[in-house]
Amino acid sequence: MTSEITRRAALSLVGAGTTVFLSACAATNVFVGTQEDASSPSASPKDYKGEAKLEEYDTSAGTFEPATHDTPPKNVPKPIKPKNADEDSVAGLYSSIAFLGAAITYAFTTGDTTYIQDSAFNEETKKEIINNRVVRKTAEGKHWEADIKLVYSLETSEPTKEGDEYTWPYQGISRHGAYYVEVDGPKTSVNFISESSQETITPGRIKAKHTGGHWVISFETDESASPSASSSRSSSI
Repeated sequence: MTSEITRRAALSLVGAGTTVFLSACAATNVFVGTQEDASSPSASPKDYKGEAKLEEYDTSAGTFEPATHDTPPKNVPKPIKPKNADEDSVAGLYSSIAFLGAAITYAFTTGDTTYIQDSAFNEETKKEIINNRVVRKTAEGKHWEADIKLVYSLETSEPTKEGDEYTWPYQGISRHGAYYVEVDGPKTSVNFISESSQETITPGRIKAKHTGGHWVISFETDESASPSASSSRSSSI
């Protein structure tokens, strides 16, 4: 399957990149601010440029066990939505974006779309991810990757605002491990991924509006992508 799958499903749909995994230990950090943090004249401006990272994960399921050629990953840490993610502030938007990356990564890692439904993705994107072929096969235990993670890297310290819409330039980064596994009846195939195909970078713009007490986010992606994206594995959705 491939980076196209993840690139299109994670990058285009979600404008993200995908490497599945928050390695057992890749606990990322997310700024959890407050409305006061974002608007107080005495507060120093927050620089949000760079990877949008989530701070908190639920690890109560047990010790994470990475994927092998025979079994998918187990006890994958579950993303916890930041308390300020629905806040009408730049800090709240940042936290929503960080949660999106963690939610899409979790969906492609486990097949569980619970966190997609609780995210700021617009309804069309949510449906596309939930119905994505790879996500469904992953949920059935018929597809998994050695490692996969979807990352949003913000290109500016803050978004611009026109009317009620925010625009934030970003790069969607899709990272993969050394192989993916597919199960077809009694047959299990291990497919190796060349190093040059293990990362895809797609630039674009995040479009966000705060409505009904929460953020609604969509993505505009540029047609061009990094060289690593063009050498993708063959795939289908």
